[in-house]
Amino acid sequence: MILLPPLIAATLHPMNRIVAFWTKKTLFTRLFLYFLVVLTVPLALFASYYALLGGRNQEQHLMEQAKQNALYDAQQVGIILESYRHKAYQISTNELVISILKDDRIETNSQTSRDLYQLLFSTMRGDTYLASAHLVSNSGKVRVSTHAFPDVFDLRYHGNDYDMNSIISQNPNVSPTASIISIRGHRQAESNRMVMASILRRVYDKEGENLGYLVVEVFAEALSSVLSTTDVLADILLIDNRVFIASSLKYTDRSGPFTKFPVLTSLKSVGRATIQRSGSSVVAIEAVPGTDLLLAAVVSSVPYQESFDRLLLIFIGTMAVGSILAMILSLLFSRSISRPIKDLADRMSEVEKGNLQTHEVTASIFEFTQLEHSFNVMVKQIISLLELTKEEEKKLHEAERKALESQMNPHFLFNTLNTIKALAKLHDEQEIYTIAVKLGKLLRSTIDNHESECTLEQSMSLIDSYLTIQKLRFGEKLHVQTYLDPNCKDVKTPKLIIQPLVENAIIHGLEPKAGVWDLQVKVVKLDNRIFISVQDNGVGLKKGTLPDNLEELANSSHVGVYNVYRRLYLKYKEKMHISIVGAIGEGTIVKVSFPAECNEQRSSL
Repeated sequence: MILLPPLIAATLHPMNRIVAFWTKKTLFTRLFLYFLVVLTVPLALFASYYALLGGRNQEQHLMEQAKQNALYDAQQVGIILESYRHKAYQISTNELVISILKDDRIETNSQTSRDLYQLLFSTMRGDTYLASAHLVSNSGKVRVSTHAFPDVFDLRYHGNDYDMNSIISQNPNVSPTASIISIRGHRQAESNRMVMASILRRVYDKEGENLGYLVVEVFAEALSSVLSTTDVLADILLIDNRVFIASSLKYTDRSGPFTKFPVLTSLKSVGRATIQRSGSSVVAIEAVPGTDLLLAAVVSSVPYQESFDRLLLIFIGTMAVGSILAMILSLLFSRSISRPIKDLADRMSEVEKGNLQTHEVTASIFEFTQLEHSFNVMVKQIISLLELTKEEEKKLHEAERKALESQMNPHFLFNTLNTIKALAKLHDEQEIYTIAVKLGKLLRSTIDNHESECTLEQSMSLIDSYLTIQKLRFGEKLHVQTYLDPNCKDVKTPKLIIQPLVENAIIHGLEPKAGVWDLQVKVVKLDNRIFISVQDNGVGLKKGTLPDNLEELANSSHVGVYNVYRRLYLKYKEKMHISIVGAIGEGTIVKVSFPAECNEQRSSL
């Protein structure tokens, strides 16, 4: 045998108890598991749903939010650009502007110059800090602006060179009379404001000759109203998909090719009305109405993911607390149900071992209380039956003892009778010989103890022997009538249930009476019951001589009657009935009845 170290053994002991708890199929274990499953399954399902579908739902929410913002912002930017394009159209088609550009000259401080500036400022009224308008002739001699005229639009130096920041140097293939809207002119204007978009209109005379250009530059402040409604967006980008450049409306200093914008380079494609995932961001792209530009609304999932992680952490903590509470509640619920059952099972085990003590237990569940009460009633009935059995055995032994005490030693008497019979025959004393023979039969039935029962025919034969002796004794004074129903001859009963009654009738009823004595003994069968009656015309009984309950005769002098009663009761229980009725001077009648079917069934086996 291998001995474990004390520390290992101490560690294994509680583990063995835990394993035994889970493997032992007790009611408490099953209830605990069932309650635990019922309480934790909803939590587990909700946790699974939140873990598996929470991210997907969050992404769908972000995409829907980005889409709605992109659509709204694109419409707002389109409205703003359309308003400035309309102003560009009003200026470029004005007759004063056409005449000045056609003459290709303007005098400073002249009335014409003042009228031109008044036209520009009145048309751009209210937009001094939001946009600027620049007018230039083809030769560059005429250069008029609502702000400082930009060098980039000075056609004397930049007319033929391609300049990324000059919308005039670009040569878009559009209708000559159409407006051009571009974000390639992104720069910091002379007024230190950031130009986000440029609108170009060519100026033509009536003959269709191109006289010059009108450029309206839209500052970042003009589009700031879009930002005020998009705080949830990480960025808003204006995109020119033809040349792959973009400008940020939120971070106005960021502009240039797509390579400067990782959210765009990671997209599979940049097209109209698309929603795509870009790293940790969601990008929704919508077309800006009336332009060739696109607007991209960028929603960063990082804050949402952090919030999701926090919520997930909180939920995990809640799950842990909920699981602990579920275990505690399962333990309490299981114990409240299993404890009464366990107590009842323990008490049954005690009863099985012989401990029949009872005590009332009131459980919180009605059915368990009722079960406890029924079990206590059953135990009390068992105790009552055991006490009754002990009492019956005690009385039986006492009856047998008294029966033996009431009889002389049968062997001695039988041997003595044999001697008397031999002497009577030797001296030819017929009466003495008859008495000895009949008395011998009586004694022989007493000696033959290997059977406790005899037939009624045998009992009546014993009565005949006894009455023969009594007739020899009392002579013609004693008149006897006996009758045995032929249907009763084979019915077995306990021995000596008729003879003691006949003996009591002669000794206590007839002998004290003067005159003729009548004695009747009948045995009949009616309705599957045996009826035995012993009737005399003796002195009768005083009222109260015998108690109503014959059990009270156990310690009295009426040994014969009590023995008959106990023998019949032990065999037939409550199915037997015995009555003794008498009156002073009128005689006594004893009636005994008991069922006959149990004897018939026994004989048929």
